[in-house]
Amino acid sequence: MIVKMKKVYLVVLDSMREKALTRLRELGVAHIEREYKSNETVNSLAEKRSLFDRSILALPQLKKPVENAEYTNLDEAEKLAERISGIQERVRAIEDEKERARKDILSLAPWGDFNPSDVNELEGKGIAVKLFELTKEQFENLPSDLKYITINRVKNKTFIAAVSLPDESLPEVAAEEFILPQGGIETLKTEIEKKDAEKVKLEKELEKLAEKKILLVKGLKELDTILEFESINADMNVEERFAYISGYVPADRVEKLTNAAADMHWALLIRDPEESEDPPTLVRNPKWVSLIQPLFKFLDTTPGYRELDISMFFLTFFTVFVAMIVGDAGYGIIFLGMTLLMRIKMKKAPSQVFFLLAVLSGATIIWGVITGTWFGAKTLAELPVLKALIIPEIASFGYGDTTAMIKQLSFLIGMAHLTLGILISFIRKMPSLAAIAEIGWLLILYAMYFVARFFVLGVQLNPVALPLFLAGFGVVLVFSEQNGKNIIKGIFLGLAWSPMKFLNSVNMFADLVSYIRLFAVGLATVAVAQSFNQMASGFEGIVGMILAAVVLFLAHTFNMAMSLLSVIVHGVRLNMLEFGGKVGMEWSGHAYNPFKKNEF
Repeated sequence: MIVKMKKVYLVVLDSMREKALTRLRELGVAHIEREYKSNETVNSLAEKRSLFDRSILALPQLKKPVENAEYTNLDEAEKLAERISGIQERVRAIEDEKERARKDILSLAPWGDFNPSDVNELEGKGIAVKLFELTKEQFENLPSDLKYITINRVKNKTFIAAVSLPDESLPEVAAEEFILPQGGIETLKTEIEKKDAEKVKLEKELEKLAEKKILLVKGLKELDTILEFESINADMNVEERFAYISGYVPADRVEKLTNAAADMHWALLIRDPEESEDPPTLVRNPKWVSLIQPLFKFLDTTPGYRELDISMFFLTFFTVFVAMIVGDAGYGIIFLGMTLLMRIKMKKAPSQVFFLLAVLSGATIIWGVITGTWFGAKTLAELPVLKALIIPEIASFGYGDTTAMIKQLSFLIGMAHLTLGILISFIRKMPSLAAIAEIGWLLILYAMYFVARFFVLGVQLNPVALPLFLAGFGVVLVFSEQNGKNIIKGIFLGLAWSPMKFLNSVNMFADLVSYIRLFAVGLATVAVAQSFNQMASGFEGIVGMILAAVVLFLAHTFNMAMSLLSVIVHGVRLNMLEFGGKVGMEWSGHAYNPFKKNEF
Protein backbone atom coordinates (compact mmCIF):
# COMPACT_ATOMS: atom_id res chain seq x y z
CA MET A 1 0.00 0.00 0.00
CA ILE A 2 1.02 3.62 -0.54
CA VAL A 3 1.75 5.33 2.77
CA LYS A 4 -0.06 8.60 3.54
CA MET A 5 2.22 11.65 3.61
CA LYS A 6 2.13 14.93 5.53
CA LYS A 7 3.50 18.21 4.20
CA VAL A 8 5.85 19.82 6.71
CA TYR A 9 7.48 23.26 6.95
CA LEU A 10 10.47 23.67 9.24
CA VAL A 11 11.59 27.12 10.47
CA VAL A 12 14.81 27.63 12.48
CA LEU A 13 17.15 30.47 13.38
CA ASP A 14 19.54 31.08 10.50
CA SER A 15 22.46 30.83 12.90
CA MET A 16 21.27 27.32 13.88
CA ARG A 17 20.50 25.99 10.39
CA GLU A 18 23.47 23.60 10.15
CA LYS A 19 22.78 22.17 13.59
CA ALA A 20 19.11 21.78 12.66
CA LEU A 21 19.97 20.00 9.40
CA THR A 22 22.33 17.66 11.24
CA ARG A 23 19.52 16.70 13.64
CA LEU A 24 17.04 16.38 10.76
CA ARG A 25 19.44 14.03 8.98
CA GLU A 26 19.77 11.94 12.14
CA LEU A 27 15.98 11.56 12.25
CA GLY A 28 15.95 10.29 8.65
CA VAL A 29 12.21 10.80 8.07
CA ALA A 30 11.86 13.97 5.97
CA HIS A 31 11.82 13.91 2.17
CA ILE A 32 13.06 17.43 1.39
CA GLU A 33 11.53 19.48 -1.41
CA ARG A 34 14.60 20.41 -3.42
CA GLU A 35 15.24 23.64 -5.31
CA TYR A 36 18.78 22.63 -6.30
CA LYS A 37 20.39 25.97 -5.64
CA SER A 38 24.14 26.16 -5.84
CA ASN A 39 26.95 28.03 -4.17
CA GLU A 40 30.72 27.85 -4.14
CA THR A 41 30.77 24.97 -1.65
CA VAL A 42 28.23 22.90 -3.60
CA ASN A 43 30.03 23.51 -6.90
CA SER A 44 33.37 22.53 -5.38
CA LEU A 45 31.91 19.32 -3.96
CA ALA A 46 30.24 18.51 -7.29
CA GLU A 47 33.58 18.89 -9.09
CA LYS A 48 35.22 16.66 -6.50
CA ARG A 49 32.48 14.07 -7.00
CA SER A 50 33.11 14.14 -10.73
CA LEU A 51 36.79 13.49 -10.00
CA PHE A 52 35.87 10.40 -7.95
CA ASP A 53 33.53 9.11 -10.69
CA ARG A 54 36.21 9.49 -13.38
CA SER A 55 38.81 7.83 -11.17
CA ILE A 56 36.62 4.81 -10.40
CA LEU A 57 35.82 4.34 -14.10
CA ALA A 58 39.52 4.64 -15.01
CA LEU A 59 40.58 1.74 -12.81
CA PRO A 60 40.84 -1.68 -14.49
CA GLN A 61 38.63 -4.51 -13.27
CA LEU A 62 40.43 -6.99 -11.05
CA LYS A 63 39.70 -10.71 -11.36
CA LYS A 64 39.57 -10.89 -7.56
CA PRO A 65 38.33 -7.61 -6.05
CA VAL A 66 40.07 -6.45 -2.85
CA GLU A 67 37.43 -5.57 -0.26
CA ASN A 68 39.44 -5.42 2.96
CA ALA A 69 41.29 -2.16 2.26
CA GLU A 70 40.94 0.05 5.34
CA TYR A 71 39.14 3.35 4.76
CA THR A 72 40.76 6.19 6.68
CA ASN A 73 39.23 9.50 5.62
CA LEU A 74 37.99 11.48 2.64
CA ASP A 75 41.29 13.36 2.22
CA GLU A 76 43.21 10.13 1.62
CA ALA A 77 40.58 8.96 -0.86
CA GLU A 78 40.79 12.32 -2.63
CA LYS A 79 44.59 12.04 -2.93
CA LEU A 80 44.10 8.61 -4.48
CA ALA A 81 41.52 10.02 -6.93
CA GLU A 82 43.87 12.88 -7.87
CA ARG A 83 46.73 10.44 -8.53
CA ILE A 84 44.49 8.32 -10.76
CA SER A 85 43.26 11.42 -12.54
CA GLY A 86 46.85 12.54 -13.05
CA ILE A 87 47.71 9.18 -14.59
CA GLN A 88 44.67 9.47 -16.86
CA GLU A 89 45.73 12.89 -18.05
CA ARG A 90 49.32 11.74 -18.64
CA VAL A 91 48.12 8.71 -20.64
CA ARG A 92 45.98 10.98 -22.80
CA ALA A 93 48.94 13.34 -23.26
CA ILE A 94 51.16 10.40 -24.27
CA GLU A 95 48.64 9.33 -26.90
CA ASP A 96 48.50 12.90 -28.26
CA GLU A 97 52.31 13.09 -28.36
CA LYS A 98 52.55 9.72 -30.11
CA GLU A 99 49.97 10.83 -32.67
CA ARG A 100 51.94 14.00 -33.40
CA ALA A 101 55.15 11.96 -33.74
CA ARG A 102 53.47 9.55 -36.17
CA LYS A 103 52.25 12.48 -38.26
CA ASP A 104 55.80 13.94 -38.27
CA ILE A 105 57.19 10.60 -39.44
CA LEU A 106 54.70 10.51 -42.32
CA SER A 107 55.54 14.09 -43.29
CA LEU A 108 59.32 13.34 -43.18
CA ALA A 109 59.09 10.09 -45.17
CA PRO A 110 59.51 11.71 -48.64
CA TRP A 111 62.57 13.62 -47.39
CA GLY A 112 64.41 10.61 -46.04
CA ASP A 113 65.90 10.09 -42.60
CA PHE A 114 68.14 12.93 -41.46
CA ASN A 115 68.68 14.99 -38.37
CA PRO A 116 66.87 18.35 -38.57
CA SER A 117 69.48 19.78 -36.21
CA ASP A 118 72.02 19.52 -39.07
CA VAL A 119 69.96 22.06 -41.04
CA ASN A 120 69.93 24.37 -38.03
CA GLU A 121 73.71 23.98 -37.73
CA LEU A 122 74.18 25.05 -41.40
CA GLU A 123 72.02 28.11 -40.80
CA GLY A 124 74.32 29.00 -37.91
CA LYS A 125 77.20 29.08 -40.42
CA GLY A 126 75.30 31.39 -42.77
CA ILE A 127 74.10 28.70 -45.17
CA ALA A 128 70.30 28.95 -45.45
CA VAL A 129 68.43 25.73 -46.30
CA LYS A 130 64.69 25.73 -46.91
CA LEU A 131 62.58 22.74 -47.92
CA PHE A 132 59.64 22.92 -50.33
CA GLU A 133 57.03 20.46 -51.53
CA LEU A 134 56.12 21.58 -55.07
CA THR A 135 53.46 20.73 -57.58
CA LYS A 136 54.51 20.19 -61.20
CA GLU A 137 53.50 23.75 -62.11
CA GLN A 138 55.33 25.25 -59.12
CA PHE A 139 58.48 23.27 -59.94
CA GLU A 140 58.45 24.43 -63.56
CA ASN A 141 58.13 28.09 -62.46
CA LEU A 142 61.04 28.10 -60.01
CA PRO A 143 63.28 31.20 -60.24
CA SER A 144 66.18 30.62 -62.66
CA ASP A 145 68.77 31.83 -60.16
CA LEU A 146 67.55 29.50 -57.37
CA LYS A 147 70.09 26.99 -56.11
CA TYR A 148 68.39 23.77 -55.04
CA ILE A 149 68.76 20.04 -54.70
CA THR A 150 65.99 17.67 -55.74
CA ILE A 151 65.45 15.33 -52.81
CA ASN A 152 62.58 13.16 -54.07
CA ARG A 153 59.73 12.87 -56.55
CA VAL A 154 56.44 11.25 -55.62
CA LYS A 155 53.73 11.22 -58.31
CA ASN A 156 53.21 14.87 -59.27
CA LYS A 157 55.07 16.23 -56.22
CA THR A 158 58.72 17.30 -56.19
CA PHE A 159 60.62 17.75 -52.95
CA ILE A 160 63.55 20.20 -53.06
CA ALA A 161 66.04 21.78 -50.70
CA ALA A 162 66.73 25.41 -51.69
CA VAL A 163 70.18 26.64 -50.61
CA SER A 164 71.77 30.08 -50.28
CA LEU A 165 75.44 30.59 -49.39
CA PRO A 166 76.74 33.29 -47.01
CA ASP A 167 76.19 36.84 -48.27
CA GLU A 168 73.54 35.54 -50.74
CA SER A 169 69.82 36.03 -50.54
CA LEU A 170 67.44 33.19 -51.24
CA PRO A 171 65.13 33.97 -54.21
CA GLU A 172 61.43 33.94 -53.35
CA VAL A 173 59.69 30.60 -54.02
CA ALA A 174 55.95 30.64 -54.73
CA ALA A 175 55.22 27.74 -52.33
CA GLU A 176 54.80 27.16 -48.64
CA GLU A 177 57.97 26.18 -46.81
CA PHE A 178 58.07 22.76 -45.15
CA ILE A 179 58.69 23.25 -41.43
CA LEU A 180 60.97 20.63 -39.97
CA PRO A 181 59.96 18.75 -36.82
CA GLN A 182 62.29 18.60 -33.82
CA GLY A 183 63.77 15.19 -34.67
CA GLY A 184 64.37 12.83 -37.57
CA ILE A 185 62.46 9.64 -38.35
CA GLU A 186 64.60 7.37 -36.17
CA THR A 187 64.57 9.89 -33.35
CA LEU A 188 60.76 10.10 -33.54
CA LYS A 189 60.41 6.31 -33.56
CA THR A 190 62.63 6.14 -30.49
CA GLU A 191 60.44 8.75 -28.79
CA ILE A 192 57.32 6.69 -29.58
CA GLU A 193 58.95 3.60 -28.04
CA LYS A 194 59.81 5.58 -24.89
CA LYS A 195 56.27 6.85 -24.61
CA ASP A 196 54.89 3.32 -25.06
CA ALA A 197 57.12 2.17 -22.23
CA GLU A 198 55.94 5.07 -20.06
CA LYS A 199 52.32 4.23 -20.83
CA VAL A 200 52.84 0.58 -19.87
CA LYS A 201 54.38 1.71 -16.59
CA LEU A 202 51.42 3.98 -15.86
CA GLU A 203 48.93 1.22 -16.70
CA LYS A 204 50.70 -1.12 -14.28
CA GLU A 205 50.44 1.57 -11.64
CA LEU A 206 46.71 1.82 -12.32
CA GLU A 207 46.40 -1.96 -11.88
CA LYS A 208 48.13 -1.61 -8.51
CA LEU A 209 45.89 1.29 -7.50
CA ALA A 210 42.83 -0.75 -8.51
CA GLU A 211 43.39 -2.75 -5.33
CA LYS A 212 42.35 0.40 -3.44
CA LYS A 213 39.14 0.92 -5.45
CA ILE A 214 37.03 0.22 -2.37
CA LEU A 215 38.54 3.34 -0.78
CA LEU A 216 37.26 5.44 -3.67
CA VAL A 217 33.82 3.83 -3.44
CA LYS A 218 33.58 4.54 0.29
CA GLY A 219 34.99 8.02 -0.22
CA LEU A 220 32.36 8.68 -2.87
CA LYS A 221 29.61 7.62 -0.47
CA GLU A 222 30.94 9.98 2.20
CA LEU A 223 31.25 12.73 -0.38
CA ASP A 224 27.64 12.16 -1.50
CA THR A 225 26.53 12.52 2.11
CA ILE A 226 28.41 15.80 2.47
CA LEU A 227 27.18 17.07 -0.90
CA GLU A 228 23.56 16.29 -0.05
CA PHE A 229 23.90 18.13 3.27
CA GLU A 230 25.46 21.22 1.67
CA SER A 231 22.94 21.17 -1.20
CA ILE A 232 20.00 21.15 1.21
CA ASN A 233 21.73 23.82 3.26
CA ALA A 234 21.96 25.95 0.11
CA ASP A 235 18.28 25.23 -0.66
CA MET A 236 17.08 26.73 2.63
CA ASN A 237 15.36 30.06 2.19
CA VAL A 238 16.27 32.90 4.53
CA GLU A 239 14.04 35.72 5.78
CA GLU A 240 15.70 38.12 8.20
CA ARG A 241 17.04 35.93 11.03
CA PHE A 242 15.12 32.79 10.07
CA ALA A 243 15.76 29.94 7.64
CA TYR A 244 13.07 27.54 6.47
CA ILE A 245 12.58 24.48 4.31
CA SER A 246 9.68 22.20 3.35
CA GLY A 247 9.24 18.52 2.66
CA TYR A 248 7.13 15.43 3.27
CA VAL A 249 7.04 12.95 6.15
CA PRO A 250 5.09 9.65 6.36
CA ALA A 251 2.05 10.20 8.57
CA ASP A 252 3.14 7.46 10.97
CA ARG A 253 6.55 9.13 11.47
CA VAL A 254 5.36 12.67 12.12
CA GLU A 255 5.46 12.18 15.88
CA LYS A 256 9.20 11.47 15.67
CA LEU A 257 9.67 14.82 13.94
CA THR A 258 7.41 16.77 16.30
CA ASN A 259 9.26 15.42 19.35
CA ALA A 260 12.58 16.49 17.88
CA ALA A 261 11.13 19.91 17.00
CA ALA A 262 10.05 20.41 20.61
CA ASP A 263 13.50 19.47 21.90
CA MET A 264 15.32 21.66 19.36
CA HIS A 265 12.89 24.62 19.60
CA TRP A 266 11.97 24.49 15.91
CA ALA A 267 8.82 26.01 14.45
CA LEU A 268 6.93 23.28 12.62
CA LEU A 269 3.83 23.41 10.40
CA ILE A 270 2.18 20.12 9.41
CA ARG A 271 -0.74 19.71 7.00
CA ASP A 272 -2.18 17.32 4.41
CA PRO A 273 -0.80 17.68 0.86
CA GLU A 274 -2.94 19.72 -1.52
CA GLU A 275 -4.19 18.37 -4.86
CA SER A 276 -1.74 20.58 -6.75
CA GLU A 277 1.23 19.16 -4.84
CA ASP A 278 3.21 16.06 -5.76
CA PRO A 279 4.26 14.13 -2.65
CA PRO A 280 6.79 11.29 -2.94
CA THR A 281 5.59 7.69 -2.96
CA LEU A 282 6.44 5.29 -0.16
CA VAL A 283 5.20 1.73 -0.73
CA ARG A 284 4.92 -0.65 2.21
CA ASN A 285 3.72 -4.22 1.76
CA PRO A 286 4.00 -7.61 3.45
CA LYS A 287 7.30 -9.33 2.75
CA TRP A 288 5.85 -11.72 0.19
CA VAL A 289 4.34 -8.85 -1.82
CA SER A 290 7.54 -6.81 -1.55
CA LEU A 291 9.30 -9.47 -3.63
CA ILE A 292 8.26 -7.55 -6.75
CA GLN A 293 10.10 -4.38 -5.66
CA PRO A 294 13.45 -5.34 -7.27
CA LEU A 295 11.67 -5.53 -10.64
CA PHE A 296 10.14 -2.08 -10.13
CA LYS A 297 13.59 -0.72 -9.27
CA PHE A 298 15.05 -2.36 -12.37
CA LEU A 299 12.31 -0.80 -14.52
CA ASP A 300 12.67 2.51 -12.62
CA THR A 301 8.91 2.79 -12.18
CA THR A 302 7.08 4.26 -9.20
CA PRO A 303 3.32 4.72 -8.86
CA GLY A 304 2.10 8.26 -8.28
CA TYR A 305 1.19 9.22 -4.73
CA ARG A 306 -2.51 9.30 -5.62
CA GLU A 307 -2.36 6.17 -7.77
CA LEU A 308 -2.84 2.60 -6.60
CA ASP A 309 -0.20 0.20 -5.42
CA ILE A 310 -0.69 -2.85 -7.65
CA SER A 311 2.32 -4.77 -6.30
CA MET A 312 0.29 -7.79 -5.18
CA PHE A 313 -1.56 -8.14 -8.48
CA PHE A 314 1.60 -7.46 -10.45
CA LEU A 315 3.52 -10.17 -8.58
CA THR A 316 0.71 -12.74 -8.89
CA PHE A 317 0.12 -12.37 -12.61
CA PHE A 318 3.77 -11.75 -13.48
CA THR A 319 4.63 -15.09 -11.88
CA VAL A 320 2.02 -16.81 -14.06
CA PHE A 321 3.26 -14.98 -17.18
CA VAL A 322 6.88 -15.95 -16.56
CA ALA A 323 5.92 -19.58 -16.03
CA MET A 324 3.98 -19.74 -19.32
CA ILE A 325 6.47 -17.72 -21.38
CA VAL A 326 9.56 -19.69 -20.32
CA GLY A 327 7.46 -22.82 -19.99
CA ASP A 328 10.25 -25.37 -19.52
CA ALA A 329 10.86 -27.24 -16.25
CA GLY A 330 14.49 -27.92 -17.24
CA TYR A 331 15.12 -24.22 -17.77
CA GLY A 332 13.37 -23.48 -14.47
CA ILE A 333 15.69 -25.87 -12.61
CA ILE A 334 18.74 -24.19 -14.19
CA PHE A 335 17.42 -20.74 -13.24
CA LEU A 336 16.75 -21.92 -9.69
CA GLY A 337 20.24 -23.42 -9.44
CA MET A 338 21.83 -20.20 -10.73
CA THR A 339 19.77 -18.21 -8.21
CA LEU A 340 20.97 -20.36 -5.31
CA LEU A 341 24.57 -20.15 -6.54
CA MET A 342 24.41 -16.35 -6.84
CA ARG A 343 22.94 -16.14 -3.34
CA ILE A 344 25.86 -18.16 -1.95
CA LYS A 345 28.38 -15.99 -3.82
CA MET A 346 26.66 -12.68 -3.02
CA LYS A 347 25.82 -13.02 0.65
CA LYS A 348 25.77 -9.27 1.27
CA ALA A 349 23.35 -8.51 -1.57
CA PRO A 350 19.67 -7.78 -0.72
CA SER A 351 17.71 -11.01 -0.37
CA GLN A 352 14.53 -9.80 -2.12
CA VAL A 353 15.86 -10.25 -5.64
CA PHE A 354 16.91 -13.85 -4.95
CA PHE A 355 13.55 -14.72 -3.41
CA LEU A 356 11.81 -13.24 -6.46
CA LEU A 357 14.00 -15.24 -8.85
CA ALA A 358 13.36 -18.38 -6.79
CA VAL A 359 9.58 -17.87 -6.94
CA LEU A 360 9.65 -17.26 -10.71
CA SER A 361 11.90 -20.29 -11.25
CA GLY A 362 9.61 -22.44 -9.10
CA ALA A 363 6.54 -21.35 -11.06
CA THR A 364 8.35 -22.14 -14.32
CA ILE A 365 9.22 -25.62 -13.03
CA ILE A 366 5.59 -26.27 -12.04
CA TRP A 367 4.28 -25.20 -15.46
CA GLY A 368 6.94 -27.25 -17.23
CA VAL A 369 6.07 -30.30 -15.10
CA ILE A 370 2.32 -30.19 -15.81
CA THR A 371 2.88 -29.57 -19.54
CA GLY A 372 5.64 -32.20 -19.78
CA THR A 373 8.27 -29.79 -21.09
CA TRP A 374 11.86 -30.72 -20.21
CA PHE A 375 14.42 -29.01 -22.45
CA GLY A 376 11.95 -29.44 -25.33
CA ALA A 377 12.61 -33.21 -25.34
CA LYS A 378 9.64 -35.51 -25.90
CA THR A 379 11.71 -38.48 -24.68
CA LEU A 380 12.08 -36.94 -21.22
CA ALA A 381 8.39 -36.09 -21.07
CA GLU A 382 7.49 -39.76 -21.69
CA LEU A 383 9.47 -41.05 -18.71
CA PRO A 384 6.89 -42.76 -16.42
CA VAL A 385 7.64 -40.58 -13.36
CA LEU A 386 7.37 -37.34 -15.32
CA LYS A 387 4.48 -38.49 -17.51
CA ALA A 388 2.33 -39.14 -14.44
CA LEU A 389 2.53 -35.44 -13.52
CA ILE A 390 1.31 -34.13 -16.88
CA ILE A 391 -2.13 -32.58 -17.39
CA PRO A 392 -3.05 -34.02 -20.83
CA GLU A 393 -5.22 -31.06 -21.93
CA ILE A 394 -2.25 -28.66 -21.90
CA ALA A 395 0.61 -31.10 -22.58
CA SER A 396 3.32 -30.06 -25.01
CA PHE A 397 3.81 -33.55 -26.50
CA GLY A 398 1.90 -36.71 -27.21
CA TYR A 399 -1.71 -35.85 -26.34
CA GLY A 400 -3.08 -34.56 -29.63
CA ASP A 401 -3.60 -30.90 -30.47
CA THR A 402 -3.67 -29.01 -27.17
CA THR A 403 -3.08 -25.57 -28.67
CA ALA A 404 -6.77 -24.61 -28.56
CA MET A 405 -6.91 -25.33 -24.83
CA ILE A 406 -3.80 -23.26 -24.09
CA LYS A 407 -5.14 -20.39 -26.22
CA GLN A 408 -8.40 -20.59 -24.31
CA LEU A 409 -6.46 -20.59 -21.04
CA SER A 410 -4.52 -17.50 -22.19
CA PHE A 411 -7.81 -15.71 -22.91
CA LEU A 412 -9.22 -16.69 -19.52
CA ILE A 413 -6.13 -15.36 -17.76
CA GLY A 414 -6.47 -12.16 -19.80
CA MET A 415 -10.15 -11.88 -18.88
CA ALA A 416 -9.36 -12.30 -15.18
CA HIS A 417 -6.55 -9.76 -15.39
CA LEU A 418 -8.51 -7.09 -17.28
CA THR A 419 -11.70 -7.68 -15.27
CA LEU A 420 -9.75 -7.13 -12.08
CA GLY A 421 -8.27 -3.91 -13.50
CA ILE A 422 -11.69 -2.54 -14.49
CA LEU A 423 -13.24 -3.44 -11.11
CA ILE A 424 -10.39 -1.71 -9.29
CA SER A 425 -10.99 1.39 -11.40
CA PHE A 426 -14.72 1.15 -10.58
CA ILE A 427 -14.01 1.04 -6.84
CA ARG A 428 -11.53 3.95 -7.06
CA LYS A 429 -14.05 6.15 -8.87
CA MET A 430 -16.92 5.43 -6.52
CA PRO A 431 -19.20 7.10 -5.53
CA SER A 432 -19.08 9.34 -8.63
CA LEU A 433 -21.37 8.64 -11.58
CA ALA A 434 -18.29 8.18 -13.76
CA ALA A 435 -17.68 4.89 -11.94
CA ILE A 436 -20.73 3.40 -13.67
CA ALA A 437 -18.92 3.78 -17.00
CA GLU A 438 -16.52 1.08 -15.80
CA ILE A 439 -19.44 -1.36 -15.74
CA GLY A 440 -19.98 -0.42 -19.39
CA TRP A 441 -16.33 -1.17 -20.19
CA LEU A 442 -16.71 -4.50 -18.39
CA LEU A 443 -19.68 -5.42 -20.62
CA ILE A 444 -17.64 -4.43 -23.69
CA LEU A 445 -14.76 -6.61 -22.47
CA TYR A 446 -17.00 -9.67 -22.23
CA ALA A 447 -18.44 -8.96 -25.68
CA MET A 448 -14.89 -8.81 -27.05
CA TYR A 449 -14.11 -12.11 -25.35
CA PHE A 450 -16.73 -13.84 -27.49
CA VAL A 451 -15.43 -12.01 -30.58
CA ALA A 452 -11.86 -13.07 -29.82
CA ARG A 453 -12.91 -16.72 -29.42
CA PHE A 454 -14.71 -16.49 -32.77
CA PHE A 455 -11.73 -15.06 -34.69
CA VAL A 456 -8.87 -16.86 -32.92
CA LEU A 457 -10.35 -20.17 -31.81
CA GLY A 458 -12.99 -20.58 -34.51
CA VAL A 459 -15.74 -20.95 -31.90
CA GLN A 460 -19.23 -19.92 -33.05
CA LEU A 461 -19.97 -16.33 -32.06
CA ASN A 462 -22.18 -16.20 -28.99
CA PRO A 463 -25.41 -14.28 -29.79
CA VAL A 464 -25.13 -12.26 -26.56
CA ALA A 465 -21.94 -10.57 -27.85
CA LEU A 466 -23.73 -7.78 -29.77
CA PRO A 467 -26.26 -6.96 -27.00
CA LEU A 468 -23.42 -6.88 -24.47
CA PHE A 469 -21.42 -4.51 -26.66
CA LEU A 470 -24.35 -2.17 -27.36
CA ALA A 471 -25.39 -2.07 -23.69
CA GLY A 472 -21.83 -1.45 -22.56
CA PHE A 473 -21.21 1.21 -25.19
CA GLY A 474 -24.42 2.98 -24.20
CA VAL A 475 -23.42 2.99 -20.52
CA VAL A 476 -19.99 4.38 -21.44
CA LEU A 477 -21.50 7.21 -23.52
CA VAL A 478 -23.89 8.20 -20.74
CA PHE A 479 -21.56 8.02 -17.73
CA SER A 480 -17.92 8.31 -18.85
CA GLU A 481 -17.89 12.16 -18.91
CA GLN A 482 -19.95 12.73 -15.77
CA ASN A 483 -18.22 15.07 -13.34
CA GLY A 484 -20.99 15.32 -10.74
CA LYS A 485 -22.20 18.78 -11.80
CA ASN A 486 -24.50 18.63 -14.82
CA ILE A 487 -25.74 15.16 -15.87
CA ILE A 488 -27.19 16.33 -19.19
CA LYS A 489 -23.95 18.09 -20.12
CA GLY A 490 -22.06 14.90 -19.25
CA ILE A 491 -24.27 12.89 -21.61
CA PHE A 492 -23.72 15.34 -24.47
CA LEU A 493 -19.96 15.28 -23.85
CA GLY A 494 -20.05 11.48 -23.97
CA LEU A 495 -21.90 11.60 -27.29
CA ALA A 496 -19.44 14.15 -28.63
CA TRP A 497 -16.58 11.82 -27.78
CA SER A 498 -18.37 8.75 -29.17
CA PRO A 499 -15.87 8.17 -32.05
CA MET A 500 -13.02 8.03 -29.54
CA LYS A 501 -15.07 5.79 -27.22
CA PHE A 502 -15.67 3.44 -30.12
CA LEU A 503 -11.96 3.27 -30.89
CA ASN A 504 -11.31 2.52 -27.21
CA SER A 505 -13.88 -0.27 -27.44
CA VAL A 506 -12.03 -1.79 -30.39
CA ASN A 507 -8.82 -1.40 -28.43
CA MET A 508 -10.38 -3.57 -25.72
CA PHE A 509 -10.36 -6.39 -28.29
CA ALA A 510 -6.66 -5.73 -28.99
CA ASP A 511 -5.88 -5.75 -25.26
CA LEU A 512 -7.52 -9.13 -24.81
CA VAL A 513 -5.88 -10.67 -27.87
CA SER A 514 -2.52 -9.47 -26.50
CA TYR A 515 -2.71 -12.28 -23.96
CA ILE A 516 -2.41 -14.83 -26.75
CA ARG A 517 1.32 -14.01 -26.59
CA LEU A 518 1.45 -16.22 -23.48
CA PHE A 519 0.64 -19.14 -25.76
CA ALA A 520 2.66 -17.95 -28.77
CA VAL A 521 5.91 -17.13 -26.96
CA GLY A 522 5.72 -20.26 -24.83
CA LEU A 523 5.13 -22.35 -27.93
CA ALA A 524 8.08 -20.70 -29.66
CA THR A 525 10.37 -21.54 -26.73
CA VAL A 526 9.38 -25.21 -26.92
CA ALA A 527 9.61 -25.30 -30.73
CA VAL A 528 13.10 -23.77 -30.81
CA ALA A 529 14.34 -26.22 -28.15
CA GLN A 530 12.80 -29.15 -30.03
CA SER A 531 14.39 -28.05 -33.33
CA PHE A 532 17.86 -27.85 -31.83
CA ASN A 533 17.38 -31.23 -30.15
CA GLN A 534 16.57 -32.78 -33.53
CA MET A 535 19.59 -31.08 -35.08
CA ALA A 536 21.90 -32.49 -32.39
CA SER A 537 20.44 -35.99 -32.75
CA GLY A 538 21.81 -36.17 -36.30
CA PHE A 539 25.47 -36.33 -35.19
CA GLU A 540 27.14 -39.75 -34.96
CA GLY A 541 30.35 -41.11 -33.45
CA ILE A 542 32.54 -39.68 -30.70
CA VAL A 543 33.20 -36.44 -32.58
CA GLY A 544 29.50 -36.20 -33.35
CA MET A 545 28.66 -36.59 -29.66
CA ILE A 546 31.04 -33.77 -28.78
CA LEU A 547 29.53 -31.56 -31.50
CA ALA A 548 26.03 -32.48 -30.34
CA ALA A 549 26.90 -31.48 -26.76
CA VAL A 550 28.30 -28.13 -27.96
CA VAL A 551 25.24 -27.50 -30.15
CA LEU A 552 22.84 -28.36 -27.32
CA PHE A 553 24.69 -26.18 -24.81
CA LEU A 554 24.83 -23.14 -27.10
CA ALA A 555 21.29 -23.63 -28.44
CA HIS A 556 19.61 -24.01 -25.06
CA THR A 557 21.66 -21.13 -23.61
CA PHE A 558 20.45 -18.95 -26.49
CA ASN A 559 16.87 -20.16 -26.02
CA MET A 560 16.94 -19.41 -22.30
CA ALA A 561 18.33 -15.94 -22.96
CA MET A 562 15.59 -15.24 -25.49
CA SER A 563 12.90 -16.49 -23.12
CA LEU A 564 14.18 -14.12 -20.40
CA LEU A 565 14.06 -11.25 -22.89
CA SER A 566 10.50 -12.25 -23.74
CA VAL A 567 9.61 -12.08 -20.06
CA ILE A 568 10.66 -8.42 -19.95
CA VAL A 569 9.05 -7.54 -23.27
CA HIS A 570 5.77 -9.42 -22.84
CA GLY A 571 5.33 -10.29 -19.17
CA VAL A 572 6.02 -6.76 -17.99
CA ARG A 573 3.99 -5.19 -20.79
CA LEU A 574 0.80 -7.12 -19.92
CA ASN A 575 1.02 -5.79 -16.36
CA MET A 576 2.20 -2.25 -17.10
CA LEU A 577 0.07 -1.43 -20.13
CA GLU A 578 -2.93 -3.74 -20.47
CA PHE A 579 -3.67 -4.14 -16.75
CA GLY A 580 -2.21 -0.82 -15.61
CA GLY A 581 -4.16 1.02 -18.30
CA LYS A 582 -7.44 -0.38 -17.03
CA VAL A 583 -6.58 0.57 -13.44
CA GLY A 584 -5.63 4.08 -14.58
CA MET A 585 -1.93 3.80 -13.73
CA GLU A 586 0.41 6.43 -15.16
CA TRP A 587 3.49 5.45 -13.10
CA SER A 588 4.13 9.16 -12.62
CA GLY A 589 5.51 9.04 -9.10
CA HIS A 590 8.90 9.65 -7.56
CA ALA A 591 10.15 7.50 -4.71
CA TYR A 592 10.27 8.67 -1.08
CA ASN A 593 13.93 9.41 -0.38
CA PRO A 594 14.39 10.75 3.15
CA PHE A 595 17.25 13.03 4.13
CA LYS A 596 19.44 10.71 6.17
CA LYS A 597 23.05 9.84 6.79
CA ASN A 598 24.24 6.90 4.74
CA GLU A 599 26.75 4.37 5.95
CA PHE A 600 30.12 4.31 4.18
